[in-house]
Amino acid sequence: MSLRNELTHLDIKKKSRYLKLFTSIISRVQKNKFPIKPGVKEYKEHVIVTEESRMDSYFIHIVPKSAVYLFREMIKQPGFLGFSVLAGKHKEKDVRVSCFGVECSDLGKALLKSR
Repeated sequence: MSLRNELTHLDIKKKSRYLKLFTSIISRVQKNKFPIKPGVKEYKEHVIVTEESRMDSYFIHIVPKSAVYLFREMIKQPGFLGFSVLAGKHKEKDVRVSCFGVECSDLGKALLKSR
């Protein structure tokens, strides 16, 4: 099965948790209250991967632990870019936030609901 095909078959549990986290991180980035440091931070049910130079932007990826294996494979591909939201700027670079494995439509609805 291809990586993209595997992505479409991911079943992320506790999706509402990731939607809240997504909107919260965007809000904190906008208020300059989210520390933007390249690297990986592990939590109980997810990891946050911060990249400094993807498409000349900072990228903050929220990755459920159940999808880390797939994320690590897909991120190696040239041009890998999922749904992301421009949340602000840091050191004169754009800051984008993504939530790997959660449908774009759900992320968009969560953002609209949070406003």
